[in-house]
Amino acid sequence: MKIHLFLPTVTVLTSLTCLGADEPKLPATANQTNWFKVAGMHCNGCASGIRSELRRTAGVADASVSLTNQLAMIAYDTNQVSVKQLVGVIKEAGYGAKLTQPR
Repeated sequence: MKIHLFLPTVTVLTSLTCLGADEPKLPATANQTNWFKVAGMHCNGCASGIRSELRRTAGVADASVSLTNQLAMIAYDTNQVSVKQLVGVIKEAGYGAKLTQPR
């Protein structure tokens, strides 16, 4: 004698995204662009690291960093981030920074 067992199929749904630290920030709209003198960069990796940290900062729309000129150009929303905070981001990355104007 044969016995047939019919087991129900269970479907488990899992989330494909995890909310948290890796969640991308909302795009910022720049209403100000400033130049910052950056001290202590020695290679393109330094410039790339600073650029990445700045771009992850809430309120920063864009950032570019020049190793050759030792300058960072930051476009940002003054309602979300201040010059003091931007200098702080660069300093926390291990470099010196102060507001300046391009030559």
